[in-house]
Amino acid sequence: MPARADAPLDGVLVVDLTRLLPGAYATSLLVGLGAEVVKVEEPRGGDGLRAFGPFTPTGESGVFVALCRGKRSITLDLKNETGQAVMRDLLRQAHVLVDSFRPRVLDRLGIGPDVLAEVNPSLVHVSMTAYGDGGRATLPAHDLNSQSMAGILGLARGADGAPGMPPLPVVDMATGLQAALAVVSGLRVAEATDGGFRTDVTMLDSALSLTSVGQGHVIAGADGPPTPDMLTGGLACYGIYRCADGLELALGALEPQFFGRAAELAGDPTLAAVQYDAAQDALRGRLTALFAERPRHEWLELLEDDQTCLTPVRTAGEALADADLRARGVVVEVALSDGSTVHAGRPAAWVPVAEPLRGAPGLGADTDAVLRRLGHDPDAVRASGAVGGAS
Repeated sequence: MPARADAPLDGVLVVDLTRLLPGAYATSLLVGLGAEVVKVEEPRGGDGLRAFGPFTPTGESGVFVALCRGKRSITLDLKNETGQAVMRDLLRQAHVLVDSFRPRVLDRLGIGPDVLAEVNPSLVHVSMTAYGDGGRATLPAHDLNSQSMAGILGLARGADGAPGMPPLPVVDMATGLQAALAVVSGLRVAEATDGGFRTDVTMLDSALSLTSVGQGHVIAGADGPPTPDMLTGGLACYGIYRCADGLELALGALEPQFFGRAAELAGDPTLAAVQYDAAQDALRGRLTALFAERPRHEWLELLEDDQTCLTPVRTAGEALADADLRARGVVVEVALSDGSTVHAGRPAAWVPVAEPLRGAPGLGADTDAVLRRLGHDPDAVRASGAVGGAS
């Protein structure tokens, strides 16, 4: 297959049978790498991400636009015999299948492992499940469950000793990242062996892979890191502070040279001498009082562009408006269904900027085009009930 620096997966056809965040993120990364992703959706409503608010003025889910732009969408009822036949034809042409069904569901839909091996012996097939094909195979789970099972939630507890709700579904995204990595690895194996590749990426396994710091404490003989530890509030030099105007700063000055420089510029160099003292509450109190003396913009003017590891706590909107990110092509304009544009981050920002991605597809918007490409008459397929209403 051809390879280009701005589209390493150019020429790769990915059939996307995933739903919700992990799969959407995985296949958005593949789009960012240049693959063609055909999202196969259930005719009645499609991917549940389409119903995630908030919504744009055009009625599109903002999350769906962020994660599904550049993909194609077809509707297909996989419980319908004609729908299953169309799916098999699509898989004959595909290089990759990514799904997020529970184990053994694909068998009931007529595209289990034996059928896939017959239809396309060189297919790269990556499944995304909650727990894998083990003792918990039939159990459902979401990001919060995976974080709790992997020991992540217990790493940062509030003043009352209780774990807080995570601010981001990090396991959903980590699972998507692992799945995209599995696809790229599978393509390499398939190319080298002329055979297929099959693996299961689970949410719990992906969550556990994020806990290396906690595992290090277990390896050293503890049950886990203290709460809070040095990265979760245990050190005053690594924390969040409110300024005189109510806005916050993030101070990440773990190393003496960074904290010492920040203390010097802030006008109290004596802070550096107690950076690692056991009495962290005393240092935290001094820093809290110090940062409360000025508004945030003054602290940023004084400290941000020096060797201090000090940054503003920004909203998502402020991050997307960052001039440097836009100049580097990390944040780009994205088209909505009416032709208006919004800004969003690129899914694989390290890939050189190529052609702008298409907007997020309407439900089933590419059904007829894909059916014709497979040699099917769209009207006949529609008459069978396999694709729902008009596409």
